[in-house]
Amino acid sequence: MDQIATISTNNDPELGRIIADAFRAVDKTGVVMMEASTTGKTEMEVVEGVQYEKGLKNSHFITNKQKKAAELDNPLVLLVESPIESIRQIQPVLEFVITNKKPLLIIGDVEQGVLSALAMNKTKGTIKVNVIDAPTYGINKQQMLSDLSMLTGATIINEDLGDDMDLIQPEHLGTCLKSITTYEETILQVDETSQEVLDVISDLKQKLLTEKKPHEVVKLEKRLAMLAAKIATVKVGANSDIELKEKTDRVEDAICATKAAIKEGIVPGGGIALLNASDYVKPKSIGEEVLLRAIKAPFNTILSNAGIDSYEMPKTRGRGLDVVTGNMVNMIKSGIIDPLQVTKSALQNAASVATTILSTDCVINNLRINEGNR
Repeated sequence: MDQIATISTNNDPELGRIIADAFRAVDKTGVVMMEASTTGKTEMEVVEGVQYEKGLKNSHFITNKQKKAAELDNPLVLLVESPIESIRQIQPVLEFVITNKKPLLIIGDVEQGVLSALAMNKTKGTIKVNVIDAPTYGINKQQMLSDLSMLTGATIINEDLGDDMDLIQPEHLGTCLKSITTYEETILQVDETSQEVLDVISDLKQKLLTEKKPHEVVKLEKRLAMLAAKIATVKVGANSDIELKEKTDRVEDAICATKAAIKEGIVPGGGIALLNASDYVKPKSIGEEVLLRAIKAPFNTILSNAGIDSYEMPKTRGRGLDVVTGNMVNMIKSGIIDPLQVTKSALQNAASVATTILSTDCVINNLRINEGNR
């Protein structure tokens, strides 16, 4: 993990260690995020939190245009199981948050007219608000809302259980430290986990030990991941805006690469994984023969960039040349590695582009002019 993160930060071992520590802190159920540091120092912070798979409902709720995300600090949380059909139903809550200058996160099914009214008032600066959908349907919806209620302290409003939608009050609201909603998901950072949540987590772990049905195991694992999740934030510090931009780009790349490595594992780096494949896979057609010849290119390009004109290709799997030291090494043991998902995606995308070019028999490309020759 340290090696993948370090390589992706352009061989910055300190930054790589911080990112690897962030992933270790949250384990498999957690989330790693990045934000700019207010102190100028790069560090990692872990908070309790949950990843919720519902995204933005309206682009007008976006507060961070660069990340295309709606971010609310210390919002009050309203959980509604029944549809909100009129702005009048949540008027007392809206008046309360506006008077107290508090952000509001609504999790529930909201009619389009209410959604438009909230988006308009957010755009005018009247209220800081965001709306995300409730869980989909059935018993899973009730269970998910119940878990969110435990995590945030909000009361679930449900007409089917006798609640009056016209009497939603501020005391029904819960809280969280921060909510971040993109088009794909919502991250809720919550305060210290309550004993009630810890008891449910313990119960879920016990059920997983005995449950045999695959679909039930998946359901239990998803619920456990939601309740037990932590969020690690890598706070990137720098001495100037230019340095911060460059550093955040490297950290973002490293976080993505480390996620990919955790998800699908690693392979020898330096082009060796593809080189080994080209040597050991037997082509069955002329197309496969061309592909296996083409995937030697990353290895040859790395040698060329290192100023090495000729080199005997290694015959042992996983061994290759460390171009920094000039020694033949075991690539994985030496930390010269790539995430499998990255290598696989690069090959699939390259093959897709090549197939498109071959099928269209035409390529449009920008002409590159060497200004130095003028």
